[in-house]
Amino acid sequence: MPQELNYEKIPARHCVHTKHIYTLLDTPKKEEAYKRMSKHVEVCPVCAEEFKKFQMKTLAAQIFIPKVAMDRDLRQSFEREVSELFKVMNLNERIMLKRNMKKGIRFIDSMGVEFLKNLASKTMLKTYVFAFALFICLKLFL
Repeated sequence: MPQELNYEKIPARHCVHTKHIYTLLDTPKKEEAYKRMSKHVEVCPVCAEEFKKFQMKTLAAQIFIPKVAMDRDLRQSFEREVSELFKVMNLNERIMLKRNMKKGIRFIDSMGVEFLKNLASKTMLKTYVFAFALFICLKLFL
């Protein structure tokens, strides 16, 4: 069991975990690292203060970042340019080639399955028995 730190003995404005509190913003809440860090922030005044400052800075930055909204004309010209880019780079042909390759691989795969089924068919089993008997006869008489 990990030893608990005595936060009263830590000098003010210093905690070894302070540099990791920023991970709370990016770590999913279900992960163990998030749970450990949030529990630490609850009991450590240094980290709690630093995390509050960081949250305030993040909110302030979001206020000054403008939200981009495309109007209809801009969206249509963007879609036209992307379509032309696809034509120039032959991306549409590549998509068709990829689909055809997948179909070809599925066909080859199904043929392989059919080949294996044929190897285990009654006719092939009879052939194996006949070949084995022929092999034995040739070994005995030659």
